[in-house]
Amino acid sequence: MTVIDEENASSTPRGPLSILFRSCSSDPKGSIHRAWSVTMLLTLLFFIVAIIEVGNLQSGDASFALIAAAVWTALIQFGMIIVGTFIIKRFSTSFSIGFLLGLVVIVAQQYLLLSVTFWKNQYGSSAKNVAFANLAFALFVLYTIFAATLMHFKESVMVAAVDAKGWRRSQQIAEEEI
Repeated sequence: MTVIDEENASSTPRGPLSILFRSCSSDPKGSIHRAWSVTMLLTLLFFIVAIIEVGNLQSGDASFALIAAAVWTALIQFGMIIVGTFIIKRFSTSFSIGFLLGLVVIVAQQYLLLSVTFWKNQYGSSAKNVAFANLAFALFVLYTIFAATLMHFKESVMVAAVDAKGWRRSQQIAEEEI
Protein backbone atom coordinates (compact mmCIF):
# COMPACT_ATOMS: atom_id res chain seq x y z
CA MET A 1 0.00 0.00 0.00
CA THR A 2 1.40 3.39 -0.97
CA VAL A 3 0.24 6.66 0.54
CA ILE A 4 0.55 9.61 -1.82
CA ASP A 5 1.04 13.06 -0.33
CA GLU A 6 -0.35 15.35 -3.04
CA GLU A 7 0.86 18.54 -1.38
CA ASN A 8 4.52 17.49 -1.29
CA ALA A 9 4.35 15.29 -4.43
CA SER A 10 5.85 12.30 -2.65
CA SER A 11 4.76 8.79 -1.95
CA THR A 12 5.67 6.70 1.04
CA PRO A 13 5.08 2.98 1.14
CA ARG A 14 3.09 1.83 4.12
CA GLY A 15 2.00 -1.58 5.15
CA PRO A 16 3.07 -4.50 7.28
CA LEU A 17 6.43 -4.99 5.55
CA SER A 18 7.30 -1.29 5.81
CA ILE A 19 6.64 -1.37 9.53
CA LEU A 20 8.51 -4.65 9.97
CA PHE A 21 11.61 -3.53 8.04
CA ARG A 22 11.72 0.09 9.20
CA SER A 23 15.07 -0.42 10.95
CA CYS A 24 16.61 -1.85 7.76
CA SER A 25 15.47 0.92 5.43
CA SER A 26 18.67 2.98 5.84
CA ASP A 27 20.75 0.20 4.19
CA PRO A 28 18.41 -2.06 2.19
CA LYS A 29 21.10 -3.66 0.03
CA GLY A 30 23.26 -4.40 3.08
CA SER A 31 20.23 -5.84 4.86
CA ILE A 32 19.60 -8.24 2.00
CA HIS A 33 23.27 -9.25 1.89
CA ARG A 34 23.36 -9.85 5.66
CA ALA A 35 20.10 -11.80 5.57
CA TRP A 36 21.45 -13.97 2.75
CA SER A 37 24.72 -14.54 4.63
CA VAL A 38 22.85 -15.79 7.70
CA THR A 39 20.64 -17.93 5.48
CA MET A 40 23.70 -19.37 3.72
CA LEU A 41 25.41 -20.28 6.99
CA LEU A 42 22.35 -22.09 8.31
CA THR A 43 21.85 -23.75 4.92
CA LEU A 44 25.44 -25.00 4.98
CA LEU A 45 24.84 -26.41 8.45
CA PHE A 46 21.66 -28.08 7.18
CA PHE A 47 23.62 -29.55 4.24
CA ILE A 48 25.95 -31.25 6.74
CA VAL A 49 23.04 -32.41 8.91
CA ALA A 50 21.27 -33.79 5.82
CA ILE A 51 24.31 -35.92 4.97
CA ILE A 52 24.39 -37.21 8.56
CA GLU A 53 20.65 -37.93 8.34
CA VAL A 54 21.17 -40.00 5.18
CA GLY A 55 23.63 -42.22 7.07
CA ASN A 56 21.22 -42.38 9.99
CA LEU A 57 18.35 -43.46 7.76
CA GLN A 58 20.42 -46.07 5.93
CA SER A 59 21.44 -47.67 9.20
CA GLY A 60 17.86 -47.70 10.46
CA ASP A 61 16.21 -49.55 7.54
CA ALA A 62 14.26 -46.50 6.45
CA SER A 63 12.30 -46.45 3.23
CA PHE A 64 13.98 -45.39 0.04
CA ALA A 65 11.64 -42.38 -0.13
CA LEU A 66 12.96 -40.92 3.14
CA ILE A 67 16.57 -41.49 2.10
CA ALA A 68 15.90 -39.92 -1.31
CA ALA A 69 14.24 -36.92 0.38
CA ALA A 70 17.31 -36.35 2.57
CA VAL A 71 19.72 -36.74 -0.37
CA TRP A 72 17.64 -34.47 -2.59
CA THR A 73 17.51 -31.88 0.17
CA ALA A 74 21.29 -31.92 0.52
CA LEU A 75 21.67 -31.36 -3.23
CA ILE A 76 19.10 -28.57 -3.27
CA GLN A 77 20.89 -26.80 -0.40
CA PHE A 78 24.18 -26.80 -2.26
CA GLY A 79 22.47 -25.47 -5.38
CA MET A 80 20.62 -22.76 -3.43
CA ILE A 81 23.86 -21.43 -1.97
CA ILE A 82 25.45 -21.14 -5.42
CA VAL A 83 22.43 -19.76 -7.30
CA GLY A 84 21.37 -17.34 -4.57
CA THR A 85 24.85 -15.92 -4.11
CA PHE A 86 25.34 -15.52 -7.85
CA ILE A 87 22.03 -13.68 -8.25
CA ILE A 88 22.43 -11.42 -5.23
CA LYS A 89 26.09 -10.55 -5.72
CA ARG A 90 26.52 -10.62 -9.48
CA PHE A 91 23.35 -10.66 -11.56
CA SER A 92 20.50 -8.79 -9.84
CA THR A 93 18.17 -8.12 -12.77
CA SER A 94 14.43 -7.99 -12.25
CA PHE A 95 14.03 -11.44 -13.80
CA SER A 96 16.74 -13.06 -11.68
CA ILE A 97 15.45 -11.46 -8.45
CA GLY A 98 11.95 -12.73 -9.30
CA PHE A 99 13.39 -16.17 -10.04
CA LEU A 100 15.24 -16.16 -6.71
CA LEU A 101 12.09 -15.09 -4.85
CA GLY A 102 10.13 -17.95 -6.38
CA LEU A 103 12.92 -20.42 -5.66
CA VAL A 104 13.22 -19.28 -2.04
CA VAL A 105 9.46 -19.66 -1.49
CA ILE A 106 9.45 -23.16 -3.02
CA VAL A 107 12.44 -24.28 -0.95
CA ALA A 108 10.85 -22.79 2.18
CA GLN A 109 7.79 -24.96 1.55
CA GLN A 110 10.08 -27.96 1.06
CA TYR A 111 11.61 -27.28 4.47
CA LEU A 112 8.18 -27.16 6.06
CA LEU A 113 7.26 -30.51 4.51
CA LEU A 114 10.57 -32.04 5.59
CA SER A 115 10.14 -30.87 9.15
CA VAL A 116 6.67 -32.38 9.38
CA THR A 117 7.87 -35.63 7.78
CA PHE A 118 10.90 -36.10 10.01
CA TRP A 119 9.50 -34.98 13.40
CA LYS A 120 7.79 -38.32 13.98
CA ASN A 121 10.08 -40.48 11.86
CA GLN A 122 10.65 -43.82 13.58
CA TYR A 123 13.65 -45.02 11.57
CA GLY A 124 17.20 -44.48 12.76
CA SER A 125 18.07 -42.31 15.73
CA SER A 126 15.09 -40.27 16.90
CA ALA A 127 17.43 -37.54 18.22
CA LYS A 128 18.99 -37.11 14.77
CA ASN A 129 15.57 -37.13 13.13
CA VAL A 130 14.29 -34.44 15.49
CA ALA A 131 17.44 -32.35 14.98
CA PHE A 132 16.97 -32.62 11.21
CA ALA A 133 13.28 -31.70 11.51
CA ASN A 134 13.90 -28.76 13.85
CA LEU A 135 16.64 -27.36 11.64
CA ALA A 136 14.36 -27.77 8.62
CA PHE A 137 11.65 -25.80 10.42
CA ALA A 138 14.15 -23.10 11.41
CA LEU A 139 15.18 -22.82 7.77
CA PHE A 140 11.53 -22.60 6.73
CA VAL A 141 11.14 -19.59 9.03
CA LEU A 142 14.46 -18.07 7.93
CA TYR A 143 13.74 -18.49 4.20
CA THR A 144 10.29 -16.97 4.70
CA ILE A 145 11.82 -13.95 6.44
CA PHE A 146 14.48 -13.67 3.72
CA ALA A 147 11.80 -13.82 1.00
CA ALA A 148 9.86 -11.04 2.75
CA THR A 149 13.06 -8.97 3.06
CA LEU A 150 13.95 -9.48 -0.60
CA MET A 151 10.39 -8.73 -1.66
CA HIS A 152 10.33 -5.50 0.32
CA PHE A 153 13.75 -4.24 -0.82
CA LYS A 154 13.88 -5.74 -4.33
CA GLU A 155 13.97 -2.30 -5.98
CA SER A 156 17.16 -1.50 -4.05
CA VAL A 157 19.12 -4.46 -5.41
CA MET A 158 17.77 -4.71 -8.94
CA VAL A 159 19.90 -3.42 -11.77
CA ALA A 160 19.16 -3.16 -15.47
CA ALA A 161 20.51 -6.06 -17.50
CA VAL A 162 23.05 -3.78 -19.17
CA ASP A 163 24.40 -2.77 -15.75
CA ALA A 164 24.93 -6.34 -14.53
CA LYS A 165 28.56 -7.28 -13.90
CA GLY A 166 30.17 -8.94 -16.88
CA TRP A 167 27.45 -7.95 -19.35
CA ARG A 168 29.52 -5.29 -21.10
CA ARG A 169 32.49 -7.66 -21.49
CA SER A 170 30.33 -10.37 -23.06
CA GLN A 171 28.81 -7.75 -25.35
CA GLN A 172 32.30 -6.63 -26.46
CA ILE A 173 33.34 -10.22 -27.17
CA ALA A 174 30.20 -10.76 -29.22
CA GLU A 175 30.85 -7.59 -31.22
CA GLU A 176 34.49 -8.60 -31.85
CA GLU A 177 33.36 -11.96 -33.24
CA ILE A 178 31.09 -10.23 -35.77
